[in-house]
Amino acid sequence: MYANADKIDPREYNIPVAKRDLTDKWLLSKLNHMVKDVTEAYEKYDLNIVVHKIVDFINDDFSNWYIRSNRRRFWASELTEDKKAVYLTTYETLLTLAKITAPVTPYISEEIYQNLTGNTSVHLEDFPKVDETLLSKDLEQRMELVRDICSLGRNAREDAAIKVRQPLNFMILPLVDEVVIEDFESIIKEELNIKEIVYKDDMTEYMDYIVKPNFKVVGKVFGPKMKDFQEAVSKLDINDVNKIKAGYFKMNFLGEEIEVTEDMILTTLKNKKGYCAASNGKTSIVLDTSLTEDLILEGLAREVVRKVQNLRKEANFVITDHINLYYSGDEIFDKMLSSYDEYIKNETLAAELIEDKKLEKDTELNDIVVGLKVERI
Repeated sequence: MYANADKIDPREYNIPVAKRDLTDKWLLSKLNHMVKDVTEAYEKYDLNIVVHKIVDFINDDFSNWYIRSNRRRFWASELTEDKKAVYLTTYETLLTLAKITAPVTPYISEEIYQNLTGNTSVHLEDFPKVDETLLSKDLEQRMELVRDICSLGRNAREDAAIKVRQPLNFMILPLVDEVVIEDFESIIKEELNIKEIVYKDDMTEYMDYIVKPNFKVVGKVFGPKMKDFQEAVSKLDINDVNKIKAGYFKMNFLGEEIEVTEDMILTTLKNKKGYCAASNGKTSIVLDTSLTEDLILEGLAREVVRKVQNLRKEANFVITDHINLYYSGDEIFDKMLSSYDEYIKNETLAAELIEDKKLEKDTELNDIVVGLKVERI
């Protein structure tokens, strides 16, 4: 939709991969890894692997991550080199997908290919070849950590019953993660709707673990000493647990040094007041869950944008249609508009925000009920 609205033809652009955004380079690396795996599976006539590899790439990497995390680049008002790059990368990916899926989904691949290129047939094309120069294991591993952090952040928000549209002040991450993800901070902030990322070497100020023995594993090992082991591991803190998960932790137990491995303990994250933590064994995150008035008002503004976008869809407006937005609110709603009226206008293509006290209040937004109506100009 955005490409058609912008009258984009990516075939006109020639932007070297070296000059593109890191997310473009990451996607092309994942694409070439997929082509490599799928080609090997085709040669073994293992179509089960072929389909799984392609579907996983389309769903997890291309659609649910790359397209979503690059929304702002597609929406940019000016046709910059960066906007051209995101369209070109998307085009190259779709074209490769049409070619590589042609043997198993010949008709839809043909339609996609012809619409993309205007050429005769995808079945007259050469099969895609892996470009080894675009493969980057390091970049893929770094992005995997970014995705883990975003997943943990969403889990923490869910545990704290805070919607993603509600902005939060900051997130705390382990200091060791900084060098890995510093180039992707903007993605994390956008995905988790946070203002700032803070790195800490010691996260015990914000979170801790409740540590217990895994009785199924250590019960027979310690026998009558089980109670002593239970008391010993209960004193372990988050730094000790991280060392255990990293595979190198020894402790003094009844006068002798023993190695404690991850399978010997069970851990439960303990949140400290005002924070919500999550961990997956690879990394840990902590969200500051305290909400100021400014954050609450911004969260309300984002809810308004979401609702207006839904009203636009229900009215069958196209993405380029400009509107007038009519509203009926209360004191909190008016206070929010005094700070975020321009934000709402820009996000919804609203020329005017017009108060209409006769408008029925039938829309619940966070903890208030308002009336909203859209009108195409």
